[in-house]
Amino acid sequence: MYSAMRPCAVSLSARRLRLHPPSLSPFSVLSSLPLSRAQSSPRKVKHCFCRFASTTKSFFNPHPIYSFVQQPLPKGSRLKSSLDKYYVIGEVLKERPVAGKIWCVYRATHEGKQFIIKDTNPFDFDYRVSLQKHVERSPHVRTAVDSIPERHMFVFPYLEKCLIDVDIDALSSVTKKAIIRDALTGLADLHDKKILHTDMNPTNIALDSFKQQNGDLGWRNVQIIDLDLAVVIPPKSKGLGDLLTGNHWWRSPEAWARGIQNTPSDIYTFALAAIYVWTGHIVLYTDKAYHASPEEQKKLILTRHLSFFISTPEDLKGFVKYHGENVPFLQCTLEIFNSFSDENPRAPFGGWQQLDPQFRDLICKMTCLDPLRRITAREALQHPWFAAE
Repeated sequence: MYSAMRPCAVSLSARRLRLHPPSLSPFSVLSSLPLSRAQSSPRKVKHCFCRFASTTKSFFNPHPIYSFVQQPLPKGSRLKSSLDKYYVIGEVLKERPVAGKIWCVYRATHEGKQFIIKDTNPFDFDYRVSLQKHVERSPHVRTAVDSIPERHMFVFPYLEKCLIDVDIDALSSVTKKAIIRDALTGLADLHDKKILHTDMNPTNIALDSFKQQNGDLGWRNVQIIDLDLAVVIPPKSKGLGDLLTGNHWWRSPEAWARGIQNTPSDIYTFALAAIYVWTGHIVLYTDKAYHASPEEQKKLILTRHLSFFISTPEDLKGFVKYHGENVPFLQCTLEIFNSFSDENPRAPFGGWQQLDPQFRDLICKMTCLDPLRRITAREALQHPWFAAE
């Protein structure tokens, strides 16, 4: 059963994944937080979040100049930072056109050491400073080590590869488990501070390679990266609402529903990433879905969600209760669920006998369709699968 559902080769999936960036708007809104007249414009929304973020003084300039600079910068450009360091721009690693401007990610150097420099939305700069302060001591979350406020840029430690670019088939089970554990620890650190990542997938987990004593390649410094779309969930808020967050191959069911999204949504999408690390396959991917129209693609992906990750009838009942029965998305969900039959059976992940039963149990607990029944990141780290050899 499992082999019949395997997606296409990892290298092809990785390339295609990069062609489909997340569809989240750069200006997120929190449900159950009515905006005052002063906060009603998109530019003001995220500034209201800063009330819930740290205001501890740091090396960042607290008063950025809200002006755009023509991008990309030419190779060899020297940028002076808040710490009076000079970074030399190397290659452009990524370009993304937004609103007539080009936002870039650069490889840069300072005194022979490599760094990553990223453009940031000027109206988000203060908020990103505050958010990163919450988790700057986490060894498994990459946060800025410097900034260039005049250009609204952050400077990050350089990490060699994103997880999507690692040869998963070459990793031992011990190494795979260690990568999953370290990344999950980073997610737990984020959630401890009420930070929702919103785009948890293998492109946003990075790491470094090293040579082991026996000559084999090892991996270390596993970190969750790209907090560009992360938000601090205020204490009285239920979470994000009415947003299509994340990439479609890694999107949680409640994100598809544009329903309330909170830390359980990260847990679900992290579980999909964990399946990728353990098996080498993007579990929701199919060639048919890749070539389908957006609406058909959505149905094909949801079909796999419902086939793989409903363990008990309570899962679906809880999902319906969570969203409310009159939500149009639920009508589509129930139609898909009712399409399963003896001739077209579901394939619950818990029954994938080719996989470690403890791993299957962990994933099932992280992918309950009802968000309120999912385990937390800290609870997942205590699962027996991590203790087993």
